[in-house]
Amino acid sequence: MHLQKTLRFAVMCNGRVFQRWQADSIRQLMERNHKPVLLIRDMRIPEKPGFFKKILTYRWSNLLFFLCYRFFFRFQAKTITDLSQELKGVDELPCYVEKQGFSEYFDPDDIETIKSYKIDFILRFGFNILRGGILNAAEHGVWSFHHDDETKYRGGPAGFWEIYYKDRVNAAILQQLTERLDAGIILKKGWFKTIDHSYSGNLDQLLFESSSWVVQAATDISNELPLNAESSKTSAPVYQVPGNVKMIRFLLRLTGNKLRFHFNQLFRSERWNIALINRPVASALYATDFENEHPQWLTEPPSGSYYADPFPYILNKKVNVLFEHFIYSNHKASIARVGVENGVFNTSIVEVFSGPNHLSYPFILENGGDVYFLPESFRDRRIDIYRLDPVNNNFVFIKSLLTGIDAVDPTLFEYDSRWWLFFSLKRQSNTILYAYYSDDLLGEYCPHLNNPIKTDIRSARPAGTPFRYEGALYRPGQDCSMTYGGQVVINRVIKLNPAEFEEMPVKTISPFKNSKYLNGLHTISGSGTVTIIDGKRFVFNKAVFTEQLFRKLHKLRDRK
Repeated sequence: MHLQKTLRFAVMCNGRVFQRWQADSIRQLMERNHKPVLLIRDMRIPEKPGFFKKILTYRWSNLLFFLCYRFFFRFQAKTITDLSQELKGVDELPCYVEKQGFSEYFDPDDIETIKSYKIDFILRFGFNILRGGILNAAEHGVWSFHHDDETKYRGGPAGFWEIYYKDRVNAAILQQLTERLDAGIILKKGWFKTIDHSYSGNLDQLLFESSSWVVQAATDISNELPLNAESSKTSAPVYQVPGNVKMIRFLLRLTGNKLRFHFNQLFRSERWNIALINRPVASALYATDFENEHPQWLTEPPSGSYYADPFPYILNKKVNVLFEHFIYSNHKASIARVGVENGVFNTSIVEVFSGPNHLSYPFILENGGDVYFLPESFRDRRIDIYRLDPVNNNFVFIKSLLTGIDAVDPTLFEYDSRWWLFFSLKRQSNTILYAYYSDDLLGEYCPHLNNPIKTDIRSARPAGTPFRYEGALYRPGQDCSMTYGGQVVINRVIKLNPAEFEEMPVKTISPFKNSKYLNGLHTISGSGTVTIIDGKRFVFNKAVFTEQLFRKLHKLRDRK
């Protein structure tokens, strides 16, 4: 499939200068050959009151927030970007609006002028609450962002109240506006982990990561795919700029969160291990007592290291398990192997694959009697595939499926007569999912037309072997909303083709209660009647403490 149509769009704005995240949205549209044909410019000049009037009318009850916003918080996404050159030659329509209460209405003549441009959609980076004929001036309406979860937080400031109320997850939406306030048609939505120790970082994340959603919605239209027709039905409270008392609480909370963040980096290191369950992986779906199992854990990893990301395969009717062996002192991992005999791990652990850079997530694919192996090697910026040599029980390099890409947790599977390669990228690796596809297992892999196909801290990142049960395909994903690798969510794939992707969560697998690894679980994989998982706990690691301490001291020195 390819883009069927070049779209024409307009931008509501205050001129040809935009915030950086807004400029990113416009540039991405233009890179896909969509054409900006009109700038709808707000010509109202804000009234500048005299000194005494400003003193009398100033919102002193919100003073602390305004001071922090101007002098303390630093938003990279809000830095100013001039698009005068990129938008050279684009027509500009100066507009005034009529205010009725909180709503703004365009002049009918201006609406007719806008309609004459035969615009596919209007991107709102200016004006305020819109109602009336302007909402129907383009074929697909006016598109606007709301950088919060509209089911919890309406109003603003964006990304603020999640920190205040200790909400672990932020969300954002791109919506087509309707006459009803906060009841737009949701075009795209994504969920992010709240960066609770930095308001600037939290809002930058929301703004930057949602900036690509406009081009994704445009891609759907270009390929004649139906846009999401579901309107928001939120009844969430409307929030406003916090008063001074609430702002003091917020700053105290932010300080406490930052202290906790640094404490965890210094004193809480992850220690993972892998475990064996003598059940097929599909039983994670239907067995009500699955999480009450007593996993058989591998021997405790050596001090200063951990075992994680296990994947089993069968050779000569015996189960072998590949896994990551990470060593903190050199910040990299190799791939090790352990066998399973009589339903338990044997004691022989062998390093089978290492390189100059970090290797992990040794994904196993069994297909047509052959066993294939795809390690994560994001520092090498490629995804390599190997085939098992059954004589020597080692893996032989075949080819690089993709190059020039820092893929994390590459996961390969067949669906609907195509081969699909899912992975995250190192940037936002816990939140954003990408897909590539090919007609042949070892063929050329093409990017999904709407990458990234999913933005959700709760279930996007791959977490093991996709499997089938009763004809449906299920994909494990990591839930990192509480902590990295906190638990695994099993998603049922509903729709997957080169232009569309849809899945829904059906089961959550939490860390097993009957073990000491209670702080996380981020891989579940299976082969035959065997399921392999991992689990983590937090420990103090002297080497990590020393390294983190020196790193933080160097940062403090560099700031001076």
